Amino acid sequence: MWIVDSVCAYNWPCNCVNTKRQKVLYCCYFEDTALWRRLAQKKRKRPEKSVIEEAVSEVLEKGQSINRTALALNISRAGDSSYEHCPNIGNRRIFTTEQENMLADYLKTASKMCHGLTRHQAKKLGFDYAVANDICPPKWKEVETATDDWLKGFMSRHKDLTVRKPESTSLSCATSFNKASVSTLFEKLNTVLQRYKFSPHRIFNADETGCSTVTNPPKVIAERGSKQIGQVTSAERGTLVTTLFFINAAGVFLPSVFVFPRVNYKDIMLNNGPPGALGLAQVSGWMTEDCFVKAVEHFAIHVRPSKENPALILMDNHTSHVNQSG
Repeated sequence: MWIVDSVCAYNWPCNCVNTKRQKVLYCCYFEDTALWRRLAQKKRKRPEKSVIEEAVSEVLEKGQSINRTALALNISRAGDSSYEHCPNIGNRRIFTTEQENMLADYLKTASKMCHGLTRHQAKKLGFDYAVANDICPPKWKEVETATDDWLKGFMSRHKDLTVRKPESTSLSCATSFNKASVSTLFEKLNTVLQRYKFSPHRIFNADETGCSTVTNPPKVIAERGSKQIGQVTSAERGTLVTTLFFINAAGVFLPSVFVFPRVNYKDIMLNNGPPGALGLAQVSGWMTEDCFVKAVEHFAIHVRPSKENPALILMDNHTSHVNQSG
């Protein structure tokens, strides 16, 4: 049981109130042990590191007064003054801020051009840049690449960079995606939609994808927040099975079309496959003009388009899709 009394074992004043600082001191004792409890107003919350750095920059670089800066950023003058004389500049760095910004811009540009760099390639880039500027550490020269610690620190200093899994993008798709091509596409699409008045569930998107023995692209460094990262891949995909899908925004999808790398198609190839799927055979496993005509017939069987109820297929400009019969 705690007992509050005006008599202290050490003859200290008790129950005193300091009206100037609005702090109350109580002398409490339990049996023969005297303890002091101090009930005071809550201290000001410690400001964030970024706020402190901004305040130091205002004082040292822009010449603002400490009092004015502390008042503008809502921090104590004492804290601002102490950081003024000992700013935190971090550990020793290989590159300056300007040089690191150039490296970060290069990584972003390479990613947007579908040639993003992996972790190993980024470390190699840092090593080459350090050698070119004659600031390469001896440890880097031994292994001829930057260290993992440097890359980790570099990524932590540039929060707009992250490691992402890129999507395989063919060279033709990467070069044909430009403002002029996209504008032409939407102009023609708008003309067709106004002419035939398609219902949303009658507009289908058709696209192929392939299952290959080639490994997936590794993760590359790109700008944080980007929704899709491209990576140019080789046209050689090894053993390939092409799959064609028909799907629309209403959630309707048709049985898939599979193109197997065989001369002749056999029903055993679709054992345990999707119900209603169409199986085709082509030596290379790629979609060809003849295979695409059969795929369009497969689409017509399930959708049954007519003059009164037409259907629209959206697809890319692959050579197999440009066929008079289709």
